[in-house]
Amino acid sequence: MPKLTIRDIAQLAGLSKSTVSLVLNNSPKVDPATRDRVLEVMRSHNYTPSTAATALAKGRTPFIGMIVPGLTWHMVAAVNWGVASVIEQSPYEIILYTSTNEKDYSSLVERIRASGLSAGLLVVTHDQPLDPLEKLHRAGLPVVLVNTLGTPSTLPSVQADNYEGTRTALRHLAELGHTRIACVQGLMAYECCQERYRGYLDGLSNAGIEADPELTVDGSFHPPTIRERVTELLARRDRPTAIVAQNDNTAYAVMQAVIDCGLRVPQDVSVVGFDDIASSADTHPPLTTVRQPFPEMGKAAARLLLETIDGATGDAGPVRMSTSLIVRESTARAAKKPFRKARPPAAGPDAAPRTWSGLGPNVSRTS
Repeated sequence: MPKLTIRDIAQLAGLSKSTVSLVLNNSPKVDPATRDRVLEVMRSHNYTPSTAATALAKGRTPFIGMIVPGLTWHMVAAVNWGVASVIEQSPYEIILYTSTNEKDYSSLVERIRASGLSAGLLVVTHDQPLDPLEKLHRAGLPVVLVNTLGTPSTLPSVQADNYEGTRTALRHLAELGHTRIACVQGLMAYECCQERYRGYLDGLSNAGIEADPELTVDGSFHPPTIRERVTELLARRDRPTAIVAQNDNTAYAVMQAVIDCGLRVPQDVSVVGFDDIASSADTHPPLTTVRQPFPEMGKAAARLLLETIDGATGDAGPVRMSTSLIVRESTARAAKKPFRKARPPAAGPDAAPRTWSGLGPNVSRTS
């Protein structure tokens, strides 16, 4: 049986739709007898009024829309927690939408606009185009990005300081005596990867270390490629004693390759990641990594959106959140020469690990 509408209730009660709306909004204009009549019809037909419809009838939109790239993405839960901790203290509720990279979310953005339920929109960005969001923002619906990729945009956004985070990691490794420090890049089309690489180069320069182009390799966030490239690095006579990865999953593949080559982390090769996803505290050894403040980014984005909804205007530039270096057991003082000699994996870079216990029993391997 189709769900009853206000129009249906009005017909059953023999009244106008506007009168039923006045009853739903507790208007003093409705006499008690009419109110009781409408409520009795609603009870007898198990009618539950829509919260959104009631709020819209009062002239306000009760929701904040939020688009995330997928609920299984490692940062989404932390960002959601930060957003919710702010929005739950406001008059609004959250409508959560998901949109993976395989779907063009132009149609989703259009549905959000057409529904008229959202007072503003928070978007955790990934590979989706920003044009539909910029158009929506120009049309008057406030949009704020949690800009995880650092994508250039005219929209208000909150993002981590990728450059300074990597520079801090380089300072840590230099203080441990490392001078042969390699970098395994991610997808360099992403602004965040470009910023992290710039932080790597400037970190070397600040430590008085000349950059060696042969110590920068492309991993493209693809574990088999990462393991192959790291195996090649470790086969060099002047191999690196430390490797900086552009995210934590890359760092896991780097550690896998180190162990496959018969070397140890961190005694022979120190490894640093970026992100500090939950599983990084459970690797063996636990991963030293740059922490992105995902909950704080969610809070800042939610506050910025609420301020924009209230008509506040401020600096149009992105809000950059400070990162922090989480030092664990995957980094140590640089090994002294002569270095322990690497041996190639017995069955190639895609072979199973020789000895690394990897991630904890409840965490899937990335390589």
